[in-house]
Amino acid sequence: MKTLITIAAITALAGTGYGQIMTNLPPSSTTEGVLINTIGANSGATHWDSASSLGSFKAIGTTEGTASINSSAYNPLGLVFASTIPTALQASLNTINAKGGIIRTIFLAESASWQDSLGYTYSGNFAGPQSFTALAKIENDPASDNPSTVQFGSYFDVNLSVGAETNFDYWFQGENATYGGDYTLFHPSNSSNYIAPGNAFWSQQAVVANTWNATLNAYVDQTTYIVGLGDWRLDRGSDNDYSDTVLAMQFYTLSGAPFEPGAVPEPSTYGLIGAVSLLGFVALRRHMRKGEVTTQT
Repeated sequence: MKTLITIAAITALAGTGYGQIMTNLPPSSTTEGVLINTIGANSGATHWDSASSLGSFKAIGTTEGTASINSSAYNPLGLVFASTIPTALQASLNTINAKGGIIRTIFLAESASWQDSLGYTYSGNFAGPQSFTALAKIENDPASDNPSTVQFGSYFDVNLSVGAETNFDYWFQGENATYGGDYTLFHPSNSSNYIAPGNAFWSQQAVVANTWNATLNAYVDQTTYIVGLGDWRLDRGSDNDYSDTVLAMQFYTLSGAPFEPGAVPEPSTYGLIGAVSLLGFVALRRHMRKGEVTTQT
């Protein structure tokens, strides 16, 4: 947002999927029962706050600027980000489309000077009747003049039936009506306006986030992907930071069980499994010995 727009950037403006920037945000996601949850049981240094996991991205929310999601300050884990959706993440989306499932979206940080908004659409049309706003006028910087509207670890779950993922998408709005835009994540060419390669940068490797799973009634090491969003200005071009809003995504079955791979029980669970196995082995040995004694007598 700090550089002058170039001729190349102007020529990269493509035909847009759905016209002008939305002047009014779609209805709140709460109108269809999708609630914004607080971090709750996922807080703590061994869970989402872990500096070796999602907690490492908190630094982004301490400043307003144009540091890149690929910089060491904003990406201390050294993840590789690219505009393409990683193969494993796409496989999860394909599975959801075939069997149904749940996509969990976790807010991590924002560094934008604009108050951007985030939502989702079942039709692919962010301005259509099947579009909803999850996070409006995002603000997380405690030093900002604007009050905080969301906190690290806030999340929402969207349930998708079989076949629904085909058209499902997230939208991200740069708030400025003149120079902003409405950007789509899974199908970036539907953005208005679209400038290649799009406004989302995806971590090409997953991180492991120790997550409370109500279905299993246990903490699970959950495969999680990071996506950084940029709200570049149409009059100045892109600053290529992709750190204006940073999210994490997790994937679940419709029953709430984690997708494999990545659903790894905690070490304590392995210990329990080992203990049960040992007891079974001891019982088997005793049974075999008892049989030997009976045979001898």
